[in-house]
Amino acid sequence: MIRAVNSIHRCCLLMLAAVAAPLTSLAQSQPPGEKSWHLAVAVGDGRRTNPLVGGEATDINYVVDFSWYGDKFFFDNGDLGYTFTTVHNLSFGALLAFSNERNDYSFLTGRQFGLGSQNTILTGTASAASPCLGLPTTAVTIKSGDTTATGSPPVTGITVGNCSSSSQAVNSASPQNLQTSLAHRDTAINGGFELLYISPLGDIHAQVLDDVSNTHNGQTAWLSWSHPWYTTNSEVSLTLGLEWKSRKLVGYYYGVRPNEVLAGRPQYDGASGTNTSIKLAGRYHLTEHLTLAAMAEREFLSAAITASPVVTSDAVNTFFTGLFYNF
Repeated sequence: MIRAVNSIHRCCLLMLAAVAAPLTSLAQSQPPGEKSWHLAVAVGDGRRTNPLVGGEATDINYVVDFSWYGDKFFFDNGDLGYTFTTVHNLSFGALLAFSNERNDYSFLTGRQFGLGSQNTILTGTASAASPCLGLPTTAVTIKSGDTTATGSPPVTGITVGNCSSSSQAVNSASPQNLQTSLAHRDTAINGGFELLYISPLGDIHAQVLDDVSNTHNGQTAWLSWSHPWYTTNSEVSLTLGLEWKSRKLVGYYYGVRPNEVLAGRPQYDGASGTNTSIKLAGRYHLTEHLTLAAMAEREFLSAAITASPVVTSDAVNTFFTGLFYNF
């Protein structure tokens, strides 16, 4: 079975787990009937920045890397798949994978955002457990490039259920208040197909995935090129990636819904767009089981994402350096 372990857009820990294994190398072809597994644990220092307004960066101090490969089925750091065919250096199969977008909301203000009530107020004087949040709006359409934002003129307060009150108003456009009242975003499960091709000029990894969990009903497509360089005790890998995200996906995770509109934060429905990324990773084998590994990645967000009123950065940066113990 051939499969690259270089998925850039996973959950934060799962994404970094690729550092433990050759980021662009492959799970080795297995003889019929033979099964393999890999487990590595790392401790170190790392961080993933958060592009959302008021969002806190995620510190990464440990990584767990686990994969298992059977004759056809495999599990690789959260990805569950089935290989239809493997011909020479080409592999094609089906895949189920978790979406990474939910992480940015999980670490807003350092709290597990949205795990309580459907609409949670993190700041202001309204009750944090309030189950209702609304805002009367007059539609105003603003067009910029390929994106359209519909929202309301500046207001001086919000309506919380049936208890509208100026004392419960969030009337500031500060970063802290712009992140309030966002409903929680769920983690989606994506399903689709994966193609892997290995060549001396570099490894090609492609995925086409659809939301099978009915979370946002959007799609994503991923294409990357990777090239490893080897020495006796070390490896260095460069990965260039493209990831297209549909309008429904962008709107769900980065959009602003009518009941989330605040002064300075108009409604935003999202648009389709393509992120680009570059990643450099390396590892040095200290002993048979101990490896020193490091990675740095920069993901450039599409105009469809950066146009969102709740996004304050045009890129997401991730790095990790640590010691891996391979079991």
